[in-house]
Amino acid sequence: MGRSLHHGLLPALLLAVSGPVGAELVYVDAVPDPAAVVVVDTRPEPACLERSLDQARCLPTETFLGPQRRLASFRDIVWVLGTAGLRGDETVLVAGADPVRRDAVAALLHLAGQHRVEVLIPPLPQYLGTPGTAAGTGRPRGVLRDPIYTGQLREELMVLRDELARRLTAPGAPRLLDGRPVGEYWGERLRARRGGHLPGAELAPAAELRAALARGEKPLAAAGEVVAYGHEPLTGLAYLTLLRAGYGIDARLYPGGWREWADDGRLPADAVAYREPEPVETSGAPGAGPWAQALLTLAAALAAALFGYLLGRRRIT
Repeated sequence: MGRSLHHGLLPALLLAVSGPVGAELVYVDAVPDPAAVVVVDTRPEPACLERSLDQARCLPTETFLGPQRRLASFRDIVWVLGTAGLRGDETVLVAGADPVRRDAVAALLHLAGQHRVEVLIPPLPQYLGTPGTAAGTGRPRGVLRDPIYTGQLREELMVLRDELARRLTAPGAPRLLDGRPVGEYWGERLRARRGGHLPGAELAPAAELRAALARGEKPLAAAGEVVAYGHEPLTGLAYLTLLRAGYGIDARLYPGGWREWADDGRLPADAVAYREPEPVETSGAPGAGPWAQALLTLAAALAAALFGYLLGRRRIT
């Protein structure tokens, strides 16, 4: 397991969880009354349209992401939710095949102001094989908003980079939870301009927490203000759902994650590491073929022979 949750890096957090944060974002093991929920399928649209819970709204995770998996603006996100036929006052059941992508969409709905978000724990393909399940076909998004989404943004659950940087240098700084793998936390694996973690952040890998939850264990709880982050928005959003719905931790999210923080070299960090310089190419131009290499070698040999011949004639004369 390495330098991880089970090796004492979080001794202050190894407490029993007293209960859920609230009823607005929860995990469920089965679909409740189908008539009482609106189902959101987060799988790729072709899979959703072919077979899903009957009349599920097809909202693939990638719908909310831009280039380099950057999060779309909440103005655009609210538009997308309207095109899926959501108003914001419904109870939504979020389902999918991949727990990270599923939980990321659940967190987005929660942050956008959805009244209640239930997250189906069993993978949707597996659940569709359960006897008595109301399987059918999914429903694609429309072109226009119908109706208009009116949920109230829960902006108090998010903290942006500049605000977080100020808070970390002031009294009463929040506790930081890093949900990335162990190697990324310690800068041994780099996926950004530099490796490491935010100053004072404690390691609580999302993969380990999710596995513990599946075993019926809850090894993580926290008191006071908690700010969580992942590598980038997608993993950070999924981590927020895991902490709030799975562990009852009243966490806020730094959505930019380590990637955004690491990109600004002025910001402090712990366990900082940098990529090793690329080796200098000494065997000719990149991509040069064997014939080009042979010609370069021959030219060097001829130049050396000519230099020796001229030097010999000079000595004779």
